[in-house]
Amino acid sequence: TSSWMLLAIGLTQVPPVAALLVIAWLFALSFRGRPPFQNLSPIQYNLLQVSLIGLTFVALGILLFAVHSGLLGTPEMFITGNQSFRTTLRWFQARSGPLLPQPGCLSISIWWYRLAMLGWALWLATSLISWLRSGWQNFTSGGLFRPFTSPKPHAEPSAEASTQPPPLPTPHSPTTDS
Repeated sequence: TSSWMLLAIGLTQVPPVAALLVIAWLFALSFRGRPPFQNLSPIQYNLLQVSLIGLTFVALGILLFAVHSGLLGTPEMFITGNQSFRTTLRWFQARSGPLLPQPGCLSISIWWYRLAMLGWALWLATSLISWLRSGWQNFTSGGLFRPFTSPKPHAEPSAEASTQPPPLPTPHSPTTDS
């Protein structure tokens, strides 16, 4: 659960569809190692293998983008409305009660955010190594690809092969008769 939460926190800096692709990739790697995958026809098996290769490259690209945007980009704060955007917050209270509300603001340096993203990037690197190791084991279990045709049965020896003389005996070492 903690790994999923950490992954989700870091993936907040990419579009939601991209984050879902990374999650789908992890589930696909897990499914690849299960017995139902081994029961697929050769065409389905090979197509899913190729799809998994493509999904792996896409997911790794998304993770690389998430690390890059987290460490070097401006954080996405999801500020919308009233012509507000990432670096500008415009807000007001149209009405108030008899007591005026006391606004407050908690602000920290962007360096704290960058330090947190560095920690996330280091966690991601160590987790990615274990995910790729188990993913490779799942990916190669049962073979990388399957042939589309069944192997040909062994052919009967031809008549030409049976007319050849038997091999010559090998010379033995001389024996002495006593």
